[in-house]
Amino acid sequence: MKQAQWKFGGTQARFGAGGSQGDQDGGMQGGDATVVTEVTYSDEVLAELIYMIEEEKLAGDVYEAFYEMYGLKIFDNIATSEDRHFDALIAQAEALGLDTDQFVFNQPGVFEDAELQALYDEMIATGSLSVTDALEVGAAIETKDMVDIAAAIEVAEGTALADVYENLLAGSANHLEAFEALLA
Repeated sequence: MKQAQWKFGGTQARFGAGGSQGDQDGGMQGGDATVVTEVTYSDEVLAELIYMIEEEKLAGDVYEAFYEMYGLKIFDNIATSEDRHFDALIAQAEALGLDTDQFVFNQPGVFEDAELQALYDEMIATGSLSVTDALEVGAAIETKDMVDIAAAIEVAEGTALADVYENLLAGSANHLEAFEALLA
């Protein structure tokens, strides 16, 4: 199991500072403090995080390819959002001491996970048929993303990582809504 330390706080308490413990403020002197809470993540949570990083990369890479093909702004906008999702997950992984170089430095369309590589290739082939097919691929990506993110939230429940996943879930719901609006 991997361990990480998360820092919270905003007030430092120094009891008995300066030798006076009976001041009106209870002997506390204000300042900035850090409360350190140790969180232990299971191998399952870490494996899920790695998968989610690549899934966010897949979404961004597909949308960038479709933007180049069709020039639709929705693909550019959502690709930018997916890049932010990717960056948020990379930050979480790096905070846990995970090596993320293989994801950060992989070329667009290249994935470590064979299943995601096959999915990317299939989605690009399908979306290359027409702009409608590309929009349908976008909706399919966001639907899959939401299912996978919800599962990731369950295994990381009560952690900072789960909070990041919650934000990604809300973003994916917005993306799905945008694709469905154009398909309607």
